[in-house]
Amino acid sequence: MKTPRAKTKEKTIKEIVNTLKRVPRARLGVVRAVVQALAKAETVKPKAQKKLSLLDTPFCGMWADRQDITDERTYARQLRERLETGGDRRNHFR
Repeated sequence: MKTPRAKTKEKTIKEIVNTLKRVPRARLGVVRAVVQALAKAETVKPKAQKKLSLLDTPFCGMWADRQDITDERTYARQLRERLETGGDRRNHFR
């Protein structure tokens, strides 16, 4: 499949104008509204978003009150091992 060639601005504008000439008058209001919405979207610049730290998310500290987790690293290692073995301790060869 061939990639389309880049069109010149003039050719693209002529194609748009020719297409708009074929739009029924009853639909020109809709076309005008779409063009205006596109023009507004181009002029409105999005606000710069502040990057959140992981510490600012609700995930940080969500297990802080758990009594069964005394050592976080050991618990995380056990979770990974269970995931790798499918929860079957008999497949664990360490």
